[in-house]
Amino acid sequence: MLQERYDRAVEEKIQKAWQEANRYAFDENDTVRPIYSIDTPPPFTSGELHMGHVLSYSYIDFVARFMRMRGFNVYYPQGWDTQGFPTEVKVEKKYGRLPPLEFRAKCIEWTIEMIGKMKNQMNQIGLSPDWKYEYRTMDPEYHKKVQSSLIKMFNDKLVYRDKYPVYFCPRCVSAVAKAELEDEPKDGNMYHVKFVGPSGEELVIGTTRPEMLHACGAVLFNPQDERYKSLDGKTIAKVTTPLGKSVPLLPDKDVDIEFGTGLVMVCTFGDKGDIVWMNRYKLPLIEVINQYGKMQNSGELNGLKVEDAKKKMVELLGDKVVKKTPLKQTVKVHDRCKTPVELIPSLQWFADIRTTGKHIKALAEKIKWVPEFGISYLIDWVEGAEWDWVISRQRVFGTPLPFYHCECGLTAAADHSELPFYAEKAKGKICKCGKHMIAETSTCDCWVDSSITPLIIAGWPDEKKMERLYPASLRPQGVEIVRTWAFYTIYRSGVALTGMPPFKSILLNGNVLAPDGKKMSKSAGNIISPTDLLCEYPADAIRQWAALSGAMAKDRPFSYEDIKHAKSFLSKVWNAAKFIVGLPKPGNKAPNLSMIDKWILGKLNSLIADCTDHMEKFEFHYAMSKLQKFFWNDFCDNYIEFVKHRVYSESEDKDAALYALNKVLSETMLLFAPIMPHVSEEIHGELYGKNQSIHKLSWPTAGEKFSEEVTKVEVLVQIVSELRQHKSKNRMAQNAELGKVRLSLPEEIDPLLIEELKKISKIKEVEITKGEFAVMVQ
Repeated sequence: MLQERYDRAVEEKIQKAWQEANRYAFDENDTVRPIYSIDTPPPFTSGELHMGHVLSYSYIDFVARFMRMRGFNVYYPQGWDTQGFPTEVKVEKKYGRLPPLEFRAKCIEWTIEMIGKMKNQMNQIGLSPDWKYEYRTMDPEYHKKVQSSLIKMFNDKLVYRDKYPVYFCPRCVSAVAKAELEDEPKDGNMYHVKFVGPSGEELVIGTTRPEMLHACGAVLFNPQDERYKSLDGKTIAKVTTPLGKSVPLLPDKDVDIEFGTGLVMVCTFGDKGDIVWMNRYKLPLIEVINQYGKMQNSGELNGLKVEDAKKKMVELLGDKVVKKTPLKQTVKVHDRCKTPVELIPSLQWFADIRTTGKHIKALAEKIKWVPEFGISYLIDWVEGAEWDWVISRQRVFGTPLPFYHCECGLTAAADHSELPFYAEKAKGKICKCGKHMIAETSTCDCWVDSSITPLIIAGWPDEKKMERLYPASLRPQGVEIVRTWAFYTIYRSGVALTGMPPFKSILLNGNVLAPDGKKMSKSAGNIISPTDLLCEYPADAIRQWAALSGAMAKDRPFSYEDIKHAKSFLSKVWNAAKFIVGLPKPGNKAPNLSMIDKWILGKLNSLIADCTDHMEKFEFHYAMSKLQKFFWNDFCDNYIEFVKHRVYSESEDKDAALYALNKVLSETMLLFAPIMPHVSEEIHGELYGKNQSIHKLSWPTAGEKFSEEVTKVEVLVQIVSELRQHKSKNRMAQNAELGKVRLSLPEEIDPLLIEELKKISKIKEVEITKGEFAVMVQ
């Protein structure tokens, strides 16, 4: 018997039963059913899922459950992205600075605790991965596979070590990739500084970075700029900086005439334009900012942080600063700690993405993108790639790079026998120059780890396993990480390691915003916690919210109204089920269906066809919306009310009504199952016994749509709706009797429906005339 109300206790009971039965196990030995494999995103182990996780992982679970019901052997592993800056920051805050090995051990300890919390949350919202295939990027076996992939890329000349300007985070004291940067608005100043021209004339240059003056290697102007036409054509022209240094004056068509005064001082390195100009004109490299964000080779500024150095330089320049004007700036910050980054020449390890761009695009075009426009984000990123990917990080908690380097500049890969490779355990190598090589101590960018997840879940490099599991059937992920996770995976797992697309389809979801449409953040105080929601709402209500959240790849605000409505809908489903299971069971004979029975069954079969189409296209919002409308309006508000007089009587058409009620309830539970797995499981168990899980059954097949009956009965539905409104308006009970009702109808109505109308709405007499639709009560 179904309990009085549907609540979290029902869901907890069901989740326990699923776990005990190992309900969602992938069958490795099944060679009959086709495999549907999901390259599930491994979330960073922060310790708590956020609403974006709930949205994206709900989508994944909808797919997994639907594909199981469609006859697939679903391979749904779940991994964890465990390493990186945020964990180090939290562990360092808790334990302080520790020796590397001890620090790493504390990071692992902390991460295991966080995984436990997040895994519990995943189970609470009803996710159905096979935990047998759980993986963690911090494990030695995972390290071994990442390192093996890098050695292959090194041998194929796709990975190399070089000194090059890279974005460097002074807080994390590590190189970061371009994809790890965010643009942040900032109120700054433009300083107009006096230089001395070739003929002793005054030249004023506008700069936002006066602290970089010691690194000035040239001054540039646009030859099309009328203000500086007199400077063009002068041979070996020189300009003197305010610090007394003589630098070349050069014409360059890329100088922005509109910025500042139209003159640019090239410093190493204020921005990426300086890198281009330094290489173009072979200017000297002067390193004035170190890895800690402090000045060096800068005279009185040495040892100062950048912002302090800026103030000091302005003070030192005195009247050589002729003007200071406010300026709205956009600065690059590290996405993890929000610290402004600097471009610093640094010896780092790089992966070649510039020469492989066309191959990345070619593989991306072989993948089905949902929605289709999602591929444009990747293509734009590929075509805008200016630098190779810096894959090394100066951190402790990460996958060690499996390489050696020598003072002479040569590099070598570790032997496969050394894997997993850790610098403190390295066997060592002798360089061609005869010296002992140094084991690399830097770790990998976290995207290096996660960019081979399709290979990890497929058993790479075991080719026999990969035949069945690679490429993955589906890669679900957020649209905001197309330029990172999708891009790096297609590059590494695809172009560099297999030559094949790593997945057949990619499903993109957007972000969840706060109810006011702003980004959720702790500082704004607008974060909505899934844990808090689960205290008030059932998981199936939260999953409905996820399904109804709208179009793919678009950001959407969280709506409490939507989730409240979802909770109300669960109550509607629960009460309808209680009503039906409390009735006698239908007989075994084929029922003699009435027109109204055929109407609801026809509507049901149309719903099955529509939902099948929507689920196959990942259109969960359309599927859930139609399910709610059908069950609440057509089934509960209309059909159940229409047949109550039949099921409470001993009339000859009682059995047909019982048949239709049970048919609709059982098949809508099947339709609900991927999105609302708990309530559908409990109601199905009440109908057919607890030993048969709904999640082991097949997706329903659409039967006859009874188009003629549906059309006819829709008129009845419209009439009943008008009469209900009349009773409500006149403060009458819905079961109150009506005397005479006049109907004006454009088409003839079946007399059987008039008889049904009398019983449904308790009418003594009905008079019908032809004309525009109208319902009048006398």
